[in-house]
Order: sequence, then structure tokens, then C-alpha cells
Amino acid sequence: MNVSVAVISDLHIGSGAKSKDFSLAGTDAAIDDYLTEFRKFVATEGITADYLLVPGDITNSACKPEFELASERISQIATCLQVSESKILFCPGNHDVDWATIKALGGLNHTESQIIKSKYFNFLDGGVFNRNLAMAKGRFDESPYLVAWEFDDVLVCGLNTSVFDGPDKKPHCGEVRPDQLIEIDRFLAGLGRSDKLKLFIFHHHPLQYLDVTFTAPDFSIMSNAAGLLDVISKYQFDFIVHGHKHIPRFKMEIKDDGHPLNILCAGSFSASLDHKYFEAVGNNFHLIDFHDRCPDSKYVRGSVRTWTHFSGRGWTPSLRRAGVERQQNFGAFLPRPQLVARLTMTLEQEFSQAQFILWPSFVEKHPEFKYFTNETLRASLKEVSEGMNLVLHEIDALSLEQLVILKG
Repeated sequence: MNVSVAVISDLHIGSGAKSKDFSLAGTDAAIDDYLTEFRKFVATEGITADYLLVPGDITNSACKPEFELASERISQIATCLQVSESKILFCPGNHDVDWATIKALGGLNHTESQIIKSKYFNFLDGGVFNRNLAMAKGRFDESPYLVAWEFDDVLVCGLNTSVFDGPDKKPHCGEVRPDQLIEIDRFLAGLGRSDKLKLFIFHHHPLQYLDVTFTAPDFSIMSNAAGLLDVISKYQFDFIVHGHKHIPRFKMEIKDDGHPLNILCAGSFSASLDHKYFEAVGNNFHLIDFHDRCPDSKYVRGSVRTWTHFSGRGWTPSLRRAGVERQQNFGAFLPRPQLVARLTMTLEQEFSQAQFILWPSFVEKHPEFKYFTNETLRASLKEVSEGMNLVLHEIDALSLEQLVILKG
């Protein structure tokens, strides 16, 4: 398989970006040239990708100049990642809705479908967004507001979860209506069965994530999100990427039909966050590497690598306290008692000849443990350590790539 997918979300190009080169003329920003800094980071890390995903809030106020600048900057980002323009794939967020048009049309007795068409005119008018949607099946401004791009190795679907959003809606949670879910089901059925890697993107978050940055309750989860995840699982999509919440997260959900959904909440690539979170939350760039499929379960296997940017420090590998880790694997699942039993047996064999174990070396020798999620491994290793009297050095603070296991 060997497919690499870069992810940048919530750019807020215009008045909401952290840098002057991602802002319109005259906008105050903390950084002068974010793009050059990103190019240097990509070159230093040797990063390349096959696809680039942008799951919404591309602009800050959905005006035409912002979309023109966004088209230019996203195309430049794709170029430095060596992604061809045709493989830039995206969906709108709530900040990509032209609220000025909604207000102007208010009281003029336009139908809902006419207003929806009007408020996405700037988004669909030109640039890379117009060109790449011409290659897709479906539209973001027509029911069921779902598009599909199909390539030789990958199928990508993008859903407009902001379509019913407007200036008076609080909170901006996103919405998928019950009758729309029926149409989405039909749309996906019409794509036919495929063994390709299948990715699904939308903007709003489908899960209620733990939020430690604010004490106020968060009611911005997408309405009818559970139904949407059921449909996505039904058609066995491998990976979901979304934006909206500027704090990144990575989760694996096992649905009722037994299919696992890997869900990446991407955070924000370039929104102005430093002053808002006092450098507790930074900007993020992700690279999802899809390696292969498990020969038994057929689950897709791979890793998510994440870097965080702070204005004072630049790009660095992400720390777990920021929401995601520098590397998180996916693609394996076992009930915890079975995984604990396997880990116990294997670690007992290793500790018969060693006083300590470096986790990366252990996984290289026993690759059957490689693709379990970090949280699954943490929970299982803690249970094993209690039974074997082991010390898991800084397991909750460090990445598993840095874990040392010691005899107690």
C-alpha cells in the first residue's frame, strides 16, 4: 500500500491566521513568513506525501480575497510536500460559510437550497477548490452535500457538515439530518465495493472529546454524529479526519458492526492560538502513513506522525500533553485480556535474559505488537507490570518510542 497523507486543518486564512503571509494586507500577526518556515521544516524532516487533506475552516470569514489567498497558499504547501494539485482534497467548515450573503438574503423569501447555493459561491468560484471539485462526484452545495474523489489507490469522501450553519446558530456544532443520512447511504452504495484505501473527511467533531482548556461545557459535537459514523462504518472506511476543535486528538472507535474507525481530530495548522491558550496548545501538522492491511483482519495498518508549532520554538515533535503524540500507530485490536496474556508471555521470555527493555527494540523483535494504539498498549502494559513487578519509566509522560521497561 505505502500511501502517505498530509493533513492541515483550520487554517483560518485571512483575519484569523497567526502569520502575515496567511493574512490579508494590513492584518496584524505574530509571524512574518510561516510558509518559508514550514518549507524549511519539511526539508529538514525529509517529509513527502501522496495526498493533502484540508478538513475545513480554510478561511476565516469566507470572503473572496481570503479564498484566493487560501488557494495560493495551499497549493504552495502541496508543492513543498511534493503533492500534485489534483490530490489536494478538502471540505468546507463553518468559517467557510459566507454569512454576509445569508444576512443579505434574509427576508427575501429565497428557498433554503437557493441560500445554500449563494453562501458557497466564494468557496466554489475559483482556484484549486473549483478545479479539484470538477474532478469529484457530487457537490458540497447540493444534497446530500457529499463529494467523492477516486484515484487508483485511494477513495476520499468529503462531507459538508456546515451546510445548515448560519450566523445565528449557537453553538456552531455542525449537523447531519436524518433524511440526509439516508441519501448519504445511497451515495456511498453507488460508489460500489472497493479494496482501495478509503478516507472520509468532514469538519465538525463526531465525538465528545475531553477538554481541559476551558471549564465551560462544550456543546459543539455534530448533531446525529453517531448515525453518520454508523454509515461510514457500514461501508468500511479506514480513516476519518476532521477539524473544528483546535486541540488535536486521535481515537479508535469500534462500531456495533465490528468495524474499527480511526479518527484524527487535526487541530489547527495556522490559526492564531498562542495568545488564546498561552502556548498550552500549538498548531499542528500530521502525516498519516498507511503501510498495508493485516492479512487476517484486513484492517489498514500504519502510523500518524504529528508535529506542533509554537511561535517561539518553531516546529517540534508533538508531546502527549498537547493532545496527540509524536507517533501513534493503528491497525491492530484484541480484547485486553488476550493482549495482556500475549505481552506477559513475551516479556517473561525477554526478561529471562535482560534487566531492562527498550520498547522500540522490543517491537522491532516482536512486530505483532506494533500496530496497537498507544492507549491500548499503555493500559495493557500497566496491567502486565503489576503482575510481573515491572517499572514502566515515565509511561504517561513520554512517547512509547521513548519507553524503558525495568525489572522492579
